[in-house]
Amino acid sequence: MEGPLSGDCPRVSHGDWDTVLEARQIYEAELAAGRLREHGIDAQVIDQSYRQEPVPSVRSFANVRVLVPAERAREARALLAEAAEPPGETESEET
Repeated sequence: MEGPLSGDCPRVSHGDWDTVLEARQIYEAELAAGRLREHGIDAQVIDQSYRQEPVPSVRSFANVRVLVPAERAREARALLAEAAEPPGETESEET
């Protein structure tokens, strides 16, 4: 996938935790981790980005990972692959 989020990230393990997503920015990874947590999947964000100003954001230097327990990795990848539903709009009451 081209763009800031990469769902086809390498299967990197850190002990009992597997990487399910790599992102360019920390906020993107935090949003994904929040979605996983909403569905009962423990998620951690690891920011291994390299920054030195004024170098622009370069993909090879941007390495923010979302990790989940290895036994929930398949479920987490499937959840992140689904399109997120936008927040529901409340219908205004007619009086």
